[in-house]
Parts: sequence; structure tokens; C-alpha cells
Amino acid sequence: MVEDVATASTRMLCDLPAVRLADLIRLREVSSLEVLESHIERIERREPELTAFVTLDLAAARKRAMKLDHQAARGEYAGPLHGLPTAIKDTFTTKFLRTTFGSRAFAEHVPREDATHVARIRAAGAVIIGKTNTPEFAFGSQTTNEITGVTRNPHDLSRTVAGSSGGAAAAVASGMAALCDGSDLGGSIRSPAAWCGIVGFRPSGGLIAMAANARQFPGLHTPGPMARTVADVALLFRVMAGGSGPPSFCEPDRGPCEDGTEVHSSEPRVAWNMTPGEARTDRRVIAALGNARRALENLGCHVVEEAPEIAEVLAAHKFARAEAAREIHRLYKPDLDRCGPEFKALLQAAERGTFEDLERARRVHAASRTCIAKFFEQHDFMVWPTTTGLAFDAELPNTKITEDWRPVELTPLLGLPAISIPVGRTEDGLPAGLQIIGRRGDDAGVLRLADRLECCMPGGSS
Repeated sequence: MVEDVATASTRMLCDLPAVRLADLIRLREVSSLEVLESHIERIERREPELTAFVTLDLAAARKRAMKLDHQAARGEYAGPLHGLPTAIKDTFTTKFLRTTFGSRAFAEHVPREDATHVARIRAAGAVIIGKTNTPEFAFGSQTTNEITGVTRNPHDLSRTVAGSSGGAAAAVASGMAALCDGSDLGGSIRSPAAWCGIVGFRPSGGLIAMAANARQFPGLHTPGPMARTVADVALLFRVMAGGSGPPSFCEPDRGPCEDGTEVHSSEPRVAWNMTPGEARTDRRVIAALGNARRALENLGCHVVEEAPEIAEVLAAHKFARAEAAREIHRLYKPDLDRCGPEFKALLQAAERGTFEDLERARRVHAASRTCIAKFFEQHDFMVWPTTTGLAFDAELPNTKITEDWRPVELTPLLGLPAISIPVGRTEDGLPAGLQIIGRRGDDAGVLRLADRLECCMPGGSS
């Protein structure tokens, strides 16, 4: 149901879900410019303490919003994102808007074209407000770089937003952007989403175009949407996928998934595990997620304690991650004298890799895909914690981080769709995220279950 202006006025427009804002704009209850100004007001208040952005382009955003309002006055709408303030991760090129990749080597870089999914977002009517912060070339567990500094958690300024889409997570969680894109190589969408209390979706590998990807492992590194609700994420996902995503994540499944198996039944079979791959999950995180299991059972899901044996994927993922760094170096040719230690270390690891290492990683990749396909013959979804611990200090060096990333690192090499949704809070009062993972190609199924779970959890959307 569309929220009327009287109700909307009791809250800042920038606090409303993107799908509601889109409805209000289309009904001409509010203008694109009014929506933008609400977000700008929030930016002016929160950005100085959060550092979510590398670059803001508010003058161009105002011009864009006014142009969209003139279109709307003629009864014309640019697309499903018409008038929605949207931010782009600074690892994706934006036409005539500075793109640094979080690296001093590209501090003044202004591209002449948009990345593929960015062009789709722009064409769908989004108002691009700026570029969100990221560690250098998106490699890092903290969202910080030598250009912009540290991005801080909107719920507690002393805490991390994780990496590498931390700027996007902070922008959405604080109401500075209605929608953001991110990228995920080893949890870079899902971990920031979990600790900032928003929704982050990693689609099936290769579904959204991404140029900088390890050639031996296509689909390893993928763009994905980030927003405050599952419906908002689904809206942006469809645009980013160029219309190849599901027409509506609320529609019934039709046909088989990519692996040839039939889609899940009306009573989804859920493999629940709080320590996947023998991950060291903090008891406080497990306690915060406990209500979600009961909610899934109340939704009619058949929940069992089980997880596939794919621990070998971790070693293969580390090799593939280093290969991804080598690929980025090949594509962008940065001046290494101006690059940071984390990126250099990954390149050195890639140089140490041998042909035998590559062949071993390929064998693990193939064997694990077979293993997971068999697992999904008996289960429709895997449900894991997104993060295993509490959000650590925002200033903690990468070398001292002890978070166990296994729950998010096991999925990229297999190209599985995975979403993190906020379902509770830990003892320290910060958000905790639950991860729903589906078979490759069942992006609609993952979104649908996440939406159903979101609606029945405390504070869920209606």
C-alpha cells in the first residue's frame, strides 16, 4: 500500500524505503527534487562523521532531479528508479565523475564512460549523488584508503562497517542514499550489510556484468544491490541485471534452475547451520539469530541442522582472490609506488602461485560445484550467519582482524546467490545479519524467502 504524504511527512523522506519513494514520485505526491533535498540534508548532517563517500556530485544531482521532474510533469518516467537518490561504489566507473578505485594511483581519474550496470542504473532514472568509499581496489576487511580515510558504522562510530562495500552500507543505513550498488568477492556486500543493519544481495555469479574478474574463475567477483529492504534490493537488482533478473521475486518459480534441478517445493527445505565450514561463530551472534529459525519454521519451512562439506573451497578461494588482484593489475595498470600494502601483498601472493596451484584450485572448484549440486537435491536453501563475530574497531589494522570470514567466503567460488538480512541485535545493541544461500540461478527464490522472513521478523517491512 502506498504511503500517503501525511504519513510520509511524519518521517524524513530519506528514511522511507525506495519502493515507497518510487510510488510517491510516480503518483506526483512528492517530487524527485524534494526526495533528493531530504537526502542532501541527511548527508550534510551525517557524512562528516561517517565518511561514507569519496566523491559527492550534488550540483549535478539537483540538475538531474529537476530534469526528471519536468519529465514527470509531462507524464513521462525514465524507468523504475525514476528520482531515487543512488550512490555508486568507487570501484565502478562513472561517466565524467571521479572514480578512484580507493587508490592514490587514480586519485584524479575521471572516466569517460559508465560501467555496464551503472549505465543501466542511470538509464532507469536514478539520481546519482556520488561515489561510496572502499578499500583500494576493493581488497580489504576495513573500508579505508589513503584518499578518504575510514568509514564508520552509523550505529556506533567507533565500530567497523567491514569491507569492501562499507561506504555503501553506511550511506544506506544512515539515510544518505536510497539505493547503492556494491561488489562481492568474498563477502564484500554481505558483511557490511550485516553490521550496518541493511540488506545486501550477492547474485548468482556472472548474472551482472563485471569486467574486472579473474579469468580462471568467471563470476567470482560480482556487483550486487544494497538497500534497507528486500523489496528495494529486488528493484535495483532487476535494473542492474539488465532485465535478466526475475520479473518479480514474489511470483511463483517457473522451470528449473541453472543446474537442471527443479525449483523448491511449497514447503522449502532449509539447511540451518551456525558454524558452516567449522566457522568460529560467537555465541552472542548465534543467540541474536535464534528467532529467525523459529520464524522460518512458522513460515512452513522444513528446517534441519546440516551443511555441505566444502571446507576445501577456502584454500581455493584465497588463490582465486589473489588471481583477481592480478587481473585488476592487468586491466588498470596502476602505479604500484602509489598503491597500498594490502594490494601489493595480494599481487605478491599471485606471483608465488604456480601452475600446480591453479590446477588444484580448478579441481576443487569443479568438485565443489558437484558437491553443492548434490546437496541442493535434498535442500532448497542454506541459512548461515553472515558474520561470525561482533563489529570490531573501525581503526583496527587488517593484520589484526580476527573475524572468521568462512560463512561468506564459501559461496563466491561456487557462484551461489546469497543475501544478508538484518534479523536481530547482539548484546552490544548492534545489528546481526542472517544469510540465505540458494542454488545457482535461484536468485528469485532467495529473494522471495528473504522477503517472507523480513516481513515476519520484529521491525520487518509490511
